[in-house]
Amino acid sequence: MVRDFDGSGDTVGPVTKTRLLAIVAALILVAAACGSSGAPTSWDDNADEYCPGGSEECEPNVGQPERNFRDGCREAGKDDLDQQVQANLDDVCKCGFDRIRDSLTFEQFKELDDDLRSNINADLTEEVSQIMRQCILEESGLG
Repeated sequence: MVRDFDGSGDTVGPVTKTRLLAIVAALILVAAACGSSGAPTSWDDNADEYCPGGSEECEPNVGQPERNFRDGCREAGKDDLDQQVQANLDDVCKCGFDRIRDSLTFEQFKELDDDLRSNINADLTEEVSQIMRQCILEESGLG
């Protein structure tokens, strides 16, 4: 069964909209979960090597916000019922981070994180939701 998300013609398996919101909420909550001291103040703060999901293929100089975002995204999406999304989750999460980084300032990203920390049911911006929908469709071969 395939479901239309928003009338745009983009389709994804059932429950994906719920999973999308869970993924976005979790990854944004994790993105700035660095404590009050030493918390990142830019996208590239605290850069280090990053091996997604324990992969042997590591990326050099990945900032802490990106590492946290991608880890949270993968964790939130690991129970997604759509196996095609699961199989491409690392790519979906990287796509989401890259596009959010291109679309939002770091301050806007932190503000969204703060909103979600204070109210887990806070509305995500349509822009962030659309970014994640597009990444799910494109990176999972569903679009």
